Amino acid sequence: MKRKYLFLLFFYSSLVLGMIVYYLFTLFDISWQQLIVDFNRLQRFIFFILTLSFGLMLFLVILIKLIEFTTTISIQRNLKAIIEGKDLQKLPQEELNSDLKRISEKLTSLTESLQKSENQELHREEEIVEKERNRIARDLHDTVSQELFAANLILSGVEGQIEELQTEQLKSQIRGVSDILETAQKDLRVLLLHLRPTELEGRSLVAGFQVLVNELRDKSNMEVVFEHQVQSLPKQIEEHIFRIAQEIISNTLRHAKANRLDIFLIQRQHELQLKMTDNGVGFNVEQATEMSYGLKNIKDRVLDMAGSVKILTAPKKGVAIDIRVPLLD
Repeated sequence: MKRKYLFLLFFYSSLVLGMIVYYLFTLFDISWQQLIVDFNRLQRFIFFILTLSFGLMLFLVILIKLIEFTTTISIQRNLKAIIEGKDLQKLPQEELNSDLKRISEKLTSLTESLQKSENQELHREEEIVEKERNRIARDLHDTVSQELFAANLILSGVEGQIEELQTEQLKSQIRGVSDILETAQKDLRVLLLHLRPTELEGRSLVAGFQVLVNELRDKSNMEVVFEHQVQSLPKQIEEHIFRIAQEIISNTLRHAKANRLDIFLIQRQHELQLKMTDNGVGFNVEQATEMSYGLKNIKDRVLDMAGSVKILTAPKKGVAIDIRVPLLD
């Protein structure tokens, strides 16, 4: 119990006890001289006062505890009402009413802010899904669909002139169709590689990169060189770097028209470097509209790690992306 309450308890007990003693003296016409002279009466009087004091103190303690318990129950009910969004019950203490009202208003404000944030995030995710659907449809139309159309066109021509074509001409047309279908199959594999990204799933960062490299070699005709020097990294940084590498590989497959990709993953004392370069067609950074979403994702992830990213490219000069992330001791 706080000192303030102990002081008040002692003060009120003394005050009430003094009033009781005063009225006893007045009611029974008793004086201090009589008590001092009669020792037995003085003993009984002192015992009575002590018993009365103890009883009074006990009564006041129980009363205070009862008030505290009642106040606690009321506060708990009001807190439950705040959580359930109901009206508050007014308490005798205005200070408590004011504090509970502020808590209720703050919780309402936080709930509204959270709902707005969740709605914005949901809307953003829906936009991302819609953009991805449009991109997939565009990629299918620009690659596999066009290639299948070309193959069908050649086969239709061969069917109409099959009796007039020489054997060598027929073989040439069939080889052409076979090449087109092989290209379509390769493009479809590349698209599936982007649609079903690999997860780290408990692997180390280097092991995850090796899976990406192996899949890239198996499902495309691209030459991939992977050099690494990595020890132990925080899991969050590993996840970010892995996703960044996936995004860069996806952009390379979709846009670069490259036949070589070099990946360097180097850990130094206070820094991690990821550098990825290709020998593709390159692009103008200021006019990179199709790749802007992927580049934004990369920059956002690098920013989350307090790192830096540099993109060096030009039309027909390939692309070099250099990412540096600080490492704490």
